[in-house]
Amino acid sequence: MQHRLIATSIPYMNAGPHMGHAMEFIIADIIARYNRASGNDVFFLTGADEHGSKIYNKAKELEKGTLQMLDEHVTLFKELEASLSIIPDDFIRTTDQVRHWPTAQAIWQKLAAKGDIYKKKYSGFYCEGCEVFMPEKDLDAEGNCPIHHKKPTLLEEENHFFQLSKYEYQLKKIISDDTVKIVPEFRKNEILSFLNEGLNDVSFSRSADKMPWGIPVPGDETQVMYVWCDALTNYLSGIGYSFDQEKFNTYYPTYLHVIGKDISRFHAIIYMAMLLSVDMETSKNILVHGFVTSEGEKMSKSLGNVVVPEDVINIYGADALRYFITVGGGGVGEDIDYTQTGFHNLYNSGLVNGLGNIANRTSTLFCKYYPEGTDTNSFVLDSEIEWVISGAYKTYTTSLEVFDLRTGYTAISTLIDLANKYFDEEKPWTIKDDPEKLRNVLLNLVEILYHINILVAPFLPQTAEKMREIFSLTDSKLASFFIDPSFWLTQANTTIKLVTVPLLFEKK
Repeated sequence: MQHRLIATSIPYMNAGPHMGHAMEFIIADIIARYNRASGNDVFFLTGADEHGSKIYNKAKELEKGTLQMLDEHVTLFKELEASLSIIPDDFIRTTDQVRHWPTAQAIWQKLAAKGDIYKKKYSGFYCEGCEVFMPEKDLDAEGNCPIHHKKPTLLEEENHFFQLSKYEYQLKKIISDDTVKIVPEFRKNEILSFLNEGLNDVSFSRSADKMPWGIPVPGDETQVMYVWCDALTNYLSGIGYSFDQEKFNTYYPTYLHVIGKDISRFHAIIYMAMLLSVDMETSKNILVHGFVTSEGEKMSKSLGNVVVPEDVINIYGADALRYFITVGGGGVGEDIDYTQTGFHNLYNSGLVNGLGNIANRTSTLFCKYYPEGTDTNSFVLDSEIEWVISGAYKTYTTSLEVFDLRTGYTAISTLIDLANKYFDEEKPWTIKDDPEKLRNVLLNLVEILYHINILVAPFLPQTAEKMREIFSLTDSKLASFFIDPSFWLTQANTTIKLVTVPLLFEKK
């Protein structure tokens, strides 16, 4: 058993959640569930980034107290997580003055003690939307932020800076040799390319009179922490850095960060450099995901193409959205394009006609002919079916260990296709006069369905719970969806009894 901290980036709380947040939560949750089902001790962390001028100004615009607005937004994020069957082990808020502030301030003091914090006057272009200072080379041809399409504000003030440039060589080394493994490979290459351009030191604080909503800089009441030492240290405070040393020692270093491509530099470069500075072990893996686009365009209110996660969930269910995020795009880290037609067709083909169909057909026919169950005496699993199931486990585990969720789900699809094909070819409803053959065919189908149930659980947890009801037996592996490729249901049980359940998916 390994202890593994799996963490999402913490969303910025200037508004409610969008489809990109749902995407990140789903990806991290699937990996966390897979690791638990594989026998690992997982601590799954999410949270909220709640400081900064944009949040402070947004609250003033809404004529609300800043913390009141933040509480409302945090509630929306927690409700989205719950609706997607995502239950983190902790949800760390950067406004938490008991757990998070002491951690951020302790890390600041260690950085300062190392000589990596200094103060200087600075003039630069500041994008409030990104809440970062942007070099002119990063602006578009019109001098705008390429993300928010607005001109950054030219700011001049005296701030504390972190000596990021000092760690350029070490960062290149630990990323090149996969000490910090960045997935997918092309995102790793982007980070290395950025490093090869050379690093500048980064502003680490803001004037308290210009950004009053933040964590005070230790020893300098005129300054508040900028986002780097404030928000990025959530991965430490979330596992008890300043208040629970035993928990911290258990789960540190971070096994996996799940982050969006727009903030990959911050995690892979600035946060890793901070850890190097304070002589802490760096994170093991960084999974960089893409965006959810809409009809080929980036979602934006101005274009009117925003897809609200709750709207999709209300129509199709949470597992349908989880399925779309898993298989709806290309390879690891690629964008996923949402269209109503594409989502609808994917739902009906993969879930209604695929998984739902074989679960319903198998359980219904089994219960029709064996309402009280049947014994497994002398039953031998079809060798080809055994071979395909064993191969599916290998593909599944190999893929999920490298965070390739789409290929991992393909292994489940192989079993779903196998079961549907076997059902159609054997036509069990036509062989009721040959009871031995009928029993063998149905037990083969039950065995496949059982393994589908186990493997699909990290991806479609609500569906897996419904499927589990089909198997009216007490089985510890099924109870926990424990992944064990050496386990065979029809060998471990002398009697098999199923029950019928409502359709897993309604056709839309």
